[in-house]
Amino acid sequence: MADPILSITGLVRSYGGVQAIDGVDLAVAQGGLHALIGPNGAGKTTLIHLISGALRPDGGAVFFDGSDVTRLTMHKRVARGLARSYQITNIFERLSVRENIALAVEARTRDVEPDTSAVLERIGLADSWSLKAGALSHGEQRQLEIGLALATSPRLLLLDEPLAGMGPE
Repeated sequence: MADPILSITGLVRSYGGVQAIDGVDLAVAQGGLHALIGPNGAGKTTLIHLISGALRPDGGAVFFDGSDVTRLTMHKRVARGLARSYQITNIFERLSVRENIALAVEARTRDVEPDTSAVLERIGLADSWSLKAGALSHGEQRQLEIGLALATSPRLLLLDEPLAGMGPE
């Protein structure tokens, strides 16, 4: 494999006496698609928290694009191109769909209009741009949250339970 965009070595995280992550090693190639599969409680979300910087590991290291980002905050990782979605939607419910996306775009550029429109088209919410995010269906809120992550133009996108609530019901 060429140099991986993400490399994890010996990652460890425990909660009290419960070992959630124990010595995880992982390499992710640029442009690839990978899935973490396991039962509830297996540590998938904890691993995503550790990679994204939402949690600090008890041991091990996280390398993104060849740099050690283990101690960097989440927003510094996002600035480097590592973004994520959440298992439970994390949107600004009182803002419009467009305002949500524009805030995420503005984190990387001042010229928000073209990118905001492009992200709205990409996630299928262009016709809902003026609605309050809290008025969207659960599935549409998931789409919006994925759009928030895409709006940062990530080089690596971590999706935690991306299809939760996206079924036809």
